[in-house]
Amino acid sequence: MTFIAAFEGLPGCGKTTVIGILANDLRRRGFTVDVVDIDTIGHAPALRAVARTYSLGHPARIFLFWALRLQQHDAMQASNSDIVLADRFWGSTIAFDVYGNGVPRELLGWVGQHIKRQPDITFLLEAPLDVVRQRKIAKTMSDLDFARRVEYGYQQLADELSWIRVDATQEPEEVKKHCLEVILPKL
Repeated sequence: MTFIAAFEGLPGCGKTTVIGILANDLRRRGFTVDVVDIDTIGHAPALRAVARTYSLGHPARIFLFWALRLQQHDAMQASNSDIVLADRFWGSTIAFDVYGNGVPRELLGWVGQHIKRQPDITFLLEAPLDVVRQRKIAKTMSDLDFARRVEYGYQQLADELSWIRVDATQEPEEVKKHCLEVILPKL
């Protein structure tokens, strides 16, 4: 069965960078690896283009991102690789939409019931808001109150769901090393 590791965190925390170097390291060790994110799967370019026409927090924008997450789940399920590395997953949906946008969690529960398999492990790459906002200009982080709610949501989810917290202020190689120390014994 494919091992699934999800990487959660604020925009600019280094998820995509760490996933890339981690995937390369795992491939050098002889594993087959798929990287699955909502920027490249299925109808992602078209759906993201439509989503961007709506303001942050608009229900149509939120629903389009939920569709992308469900496509991501399907892509993860279809993988025949040894390992799938997910650049965010359903935790981001909860952090951004329940904590950030105030969507009732029950509504996300209804949508999320179609997600049959959760990641085997989830990492929360943590870096302070001022650091991530300097690293990456993200529309979703431009509203400081919204960004704080999302950050709080991630912290709550990490506690509730026993995610592995990783200090993302370290160099990417150090973050990768920490993640490998957790992943390799589980393979």
